[in-house]
Amino acid sequence: MADLEHLRLRALAKLRGERTSREKLYRRHPWSFVRDCCRTLDEITGKVRRFPRDDGEGRRETCACGGCSHYVECLVNTWHRERFLLVPKSRRMVVTWTLVACHYWLARFRENSKVAFASRKQGLNDSEGSAELVKRAKFIDAHLPPEVPPVLGGRGAYAWCRAQFPNGSEIVGIGQGADQARQYTFTAYFADEMAFWEQAKESYVAIMPTLEGGGRFTGVSSANPGFFRQMCYDELDAAGPVAR
Repeated sequence: MADLEHLRLRALAKLRGERTSREKLYRRHPWSFVRDCCRTLDEITGKVRRFPRDDGEGRRETCACGGCSHYVECLVNTWHRERFLLVPKSRRMVVTWTLVACHYWLARFRENSKVAFASRKQGLNDSEGSAELVKRAKFIDAHLPPEVPPVLGGRGAYAWCRAQFPNGSEIVGIGQGADQARQYTFTAYFADEMAFWEQAKESYVAIMPTLEGGGRFTGVSSANPGFFRQMCYDELDAAGPVAR
């Protein structure tokens, strides 16, 4: 029994040491965290997948800049570098999952961050709207490897449209609209499928003052005419700054 207890204590000490070293590594940059730790849920097959996307055939998809091993790495690096980012996307490219993971990283490793997940609607349950995006952050938290312990089920808390982290950070799910955007001063604002918002321009204008102190804005959407497309392709009138 003494030998078993000794082995157990050694294993616990090793795990604690591994968690400490991983914490330092993943705190430095989001790509190593997304690549090593984050999982997605394939809504069609129900399978849990790793980043970068594993298509079962060993195929790798190199980014256009040539400096990254995968387009997901390119997206994460660009998000980390740029405070204002717009991403026109195609379906089945795990873009939304990737950006949810990036903002989860921000909330987990940057104390007292206030992150907004914004959609056209807040949603009536956690299977739709911005509530579903917050649920994705909880999914990532619940599927971390053993050396990276979850935080939303322990000292942190998860509820409808809200994930609170033990370091004082918070992710909230909100709907479109100027009034929604003005409720908080955000560290980061993630607008999903923004091209389909009826109040995209009003939301963008309302959120900018809260981010001018160093926060970030990320907008992503599949193709649709309107304000988001105009921002992406510099087609707006000269009426103020445009995110690039």
